[in-house]
Amino acid sequence: MSLTRSDAPTLLEDGLKTVFFEAMDAAIGDYERIATIVPSESDEEKYPWLGAVPSMREFKDERMPLGLLEHNYSIKNKTWESSIAVEREAIEDDKYGQIRLRVQSLAREAKRHIDELVFSLLKNGFATTCYDGQYFFDTDHSEGDSGTQSNKGTTALDSSALQAAITAMMKFKDDRGKFLGIVPDLLVVPPDLQWTAMELLESTYWPEEGTTTAKVASNVLKGKLDLLVSPYLTDTSDWFVLSTKGIVKPVLLQSRMPIEFAALEANSESGFMRDEYIYGVRARYNAGYGLWQMAYGSQVS
Repeated sequence: MSLTRSDAPTLLEDGLKTVFFEAMDAAIGDYERIATIVPSESDEEKYPWLGAVPSMREFKDERMPLGLLEHNYSIKNKTWESSIAVEREAIEDDKYGQIRLRVQSLAREAKRHIDELVFSLLKNGFATTCYDGQYFFDTDHSEGDSGTQSNKGTTALDSSALQAAITAMMKFKDDRGKFLGIVPDLLVVPPDLQWTAMELLESTYWPEEGTTTAKVASNVLKGKLDLLVSPYLTDTSDWFVLSTKGIVKPVLLQSRMPIEFAALEANSESGFMRDEYIYGVRARYNAGYGLWQMAYGSQVS
């Protein structure tokens, strides 16, 4: 479809709205892999239910409902926006193609920001508290009869450290001392560690040569975890193992108002007074920590 100069002002907003949402749908958001999306109905949501669910037991005489350990953890929504201004002459001169590109970039920025927000939580998890009052990555998590448990390491990424992290997560217990049955499935690293991570997870042969294991031995880590490389992990030697198949993932993405696209065109104040059209995106959401048991972080830097 081509636009003439006379068509553009009347078709612009509706057409660009379609362009915006098509571009946003096409953009890939890595956050979807590690975050549970939770709808929000107010400016702040509380999550007292984070923790363990009672284990299954044999049904004998009657049910034995057990209360959950309640936690005082909440996430407050924030309002986000991004806007662009387009000179009216650009529309009159039929620069629709250029405007389209800017709107597509606006859509990709909306998706990119959520990635940054979510993955920054992993980066900051060594010094930010989660629902149990401990740092998200810590050495002394304890709830009920779980005993003291650690989801934090300090070792550089190698085969031994990765195996230790996987083993530790699979042995996590709930507040009644029962194994949670966690199965790690994802390794998340900064760009600086992507080649080391690829060698660990994709090499056919053992990636390291030690005193008892030669490189010709079979690599038991091959295919064990998926790999995700995030540029928002700015500490170049820290790495993370996650379990992302559960109902509650390591991160909660709380959505109050979905991303919307709006325009101020010819009949607006900016169109009349400044001879420019304004296009913008707005949404209300925020992210916080889910279950620490679904994540293991090694702080090396």
